[in-house]
Amino acid sequence: MTTLPTIQQILDLEGVRQGEPTVLAGARHLGRTVRWMHVADRPRSGELLLVVDGALPPDGARWLEDVAATGVAGVLAGCAIALPDAVVHAAQRLELPLVRLQREVQVPRVTEAVLVLVTEGRLAESRRCEEIHRRFTELARAGADALTVVSHAAAMARCPVVLENNAHQVIAFAPADADPDLIAGWELRSRQIVVSGQTGWDSTGWLVTGVGAGAVEWGRLLVRCPGPGTTHVVLAERAAGVIALDLLAHQGEDSRSWAHQALLTSLLTGDLLSAEFTARARALGVPLDESVLVAAVIRDLADRAGDLLQDLVCLHAVLDDGSLGVLLALRPDDDVHGVLVRLAEAVRRRAAVIVAVSEPVTSPADARKALVEAQQVAAAASGGRWDVPYVKLRDLGLHGLMYLLRDDPRVQAHVERELGPLLQPGRADLIATLRSYVDSGGNKTDAAAATNLSRQALYDRLKRVGQLLDADLDSPRVRASLHAALCAHDAIGHP
Repeated sequence: MTTLPTIQQILDLEGVRQGEPTVLAGARHLGRTVRWMHVADRPRSGELLLVVDGALPPDGARWLEDVAATGVAGVLAGCAIALPDAVVHAAQRLELPLVRLQREVQVPRVTEAVLVLVTEGRLAESRRCEEIHRRFTELARAGADALTVVSHAAAMARCPVVLENNAHQVIAFAPADADPDLIAGWELRSRQIVVSGQTGWDSTGWLVTGVGAGAVEWGRLLVRCPGPGTTHVVLAERAAGVIALDLLAHQGEDSRSWAHQALLTSLLTGDLLSAEFTARARALGVPLDESVLVAAVIRDLADRAGDLLQDLVCLHAVLDDGSLGVLLALRPDDDVHGVLVRLAEAVRRRAAVIVAVSEPVTSPADARKALVEAQQVAAAASGGRWDVPYVKLRDLGLHGLMYLLRDDPRVQAHVERELGPLLQPGRADLIATLRSYVDSGGNKTDAAAATNLSRQALYDRLKRVGQLLDADLDSPRVRASLHAALCAHDAIGHP
């Protein structure tokens, strides 16, 4: 994202290469940006100091420490003889880029070339800052949530961005192609990142700015970048400002719920790779890679069931259909059935709703499959009566199978072939009669009782059904085929 030249780009200039530059210290920081070239002993932050022969003070090590304290980007020393060991060791200890020019260079030409690069970079930087302001103004006007802002910030900076609360818990993370393990053990690492002022840069490579509204500090936004360039600072502070607006609009809400919502939503949409999903879940205190995972979907209780999960290690989110999706992370020695029974019983003390669960899985790579399975079970089980504490796919029987196959054109054709004449308008009573009859296993007495019909009325309706379908309803084989068609018809018409 940076537009200013780096130390490495300056070393690559022809006039500097003629001096045969040798990096003596701070090689891993050659990506630092340079705001100006300074030929003096007291540069300002972000400037590159050029020291010519004879300008190095006698106490070079102490002088170098003072220079480093100003925030100088690095030191370029033109010395015909080797630099004193004390100076080199001081630069290495400070991790300050120190480069020796072994041959004489034309200082005015080198300075001019560097300043041309810096000037061009500053113009580009100015344009980039204008773009940043415009983008985040648009996000603010659109009412973008904190998670969206973090994603945009990482994309613009091309650097990882972390949003944390005051407890140093990761609320949002956008890796920008970095290793997701960047946030492994985040709470401990974050506590060691300390900066002064509202915005500051830590030597470990994090630009940090506070997030809050008024006197209330809510957390921090951290951008992983090679140095505190102006564009990164502007981006971080503008992003933090838009996030603060979102916080004001959602005062009183649990910030961790946002993170859970974003994580499970991204899992379902396939936006996350397994490694990133696992790393972000661990940062929220849910160790997926060390657990037995079970997904659960609770229908019609999303806004009243959050407190039921307080004693469980899990991720949870409100799904598109308004149900509550939960990904439980259980210890390998936990009683899975016992945990699910206790959860279902607690839910049913609130309301008589369905708790649908998946089969347990042991790999985070299977987490999405488990959550989708629980969603399918919840949808297929809707409206039914179940004598089990929670419903699994195998509890659904033929009805569940037909729900999973409801989009298959062959299943749809079977429904039309078997039930077509009964699906015409005005024949819902015939469908209901047939359903009761096949559900009773062909027992007409039970079917009459279930439909509140007299036996004669039932006989008349069944005769009419048989004529319309041109089928022998007394045949067990025919009833089995019709039963499958009715289950499929229910599944196809299910919202």
